[in-house]
Amino acid sequence: MERRPKFVRWAVLVGIVIILNVFFQVLRGIIFPAPQYNDFCSNALAAVSPAYPIPSGGTPAQQEAYQNLAQDKYQAAQEAAQQKCSDAFTAAQKSYQEKSFVLTVALGVLAFIVGVLPLGSSIVSTGLSYGGVLAFIIASLQYWNDAPQLIQLFISALALAILLYIGIKRFKD
Repeated sequence: MERRPKFVRWAVLVGIVIILNVFFQVLRGIIFPAPQYNDFCSNALAAVSPAYPIPSGGTPAQQEAYQNLAQDKYQAAQEAAQQKCSDAFTAAQKSYQEKSFVLTVALGVLAFIVGVLPLGSSIVSTGLSYGGVLAFIIASLQYWNDAPQLIQLFISALALAILLYIGIKRFKD
């Protein structure tokens, strides 16, 4: 059997790890498209129109006061519409982050499990295992700030368990 140079083996290994995670991210984007701010807020502000006619007559000071009042009402309505659409977008974004996290972790765990199986190629097995670990890291980093502490604890424990397993299984002294 012909032995390939080590740098070629490392290049293939790193390529598997990176492209596997690119594949996971593209798949995630197809399954769960990210919410777009304009889908929630572009029409909300257009729906608020300044429908406060300024009456004719009265002193210039009265007209100016009425115009200022109308402008304040318009601004308040616009801010309320902005807050409503912004809250809807934030809720959709949070749901998207949760779903993305679960999908990416599941794909990472699947890649790790397949990598542990004897596939006949140590480079492919190792690439899948490390790709699974990288997917888990990417998912955790994307969701970390939004995750409750209990999920953060679970993420940390699972990551530690996977790394200990890799250390024991792959690097026997």
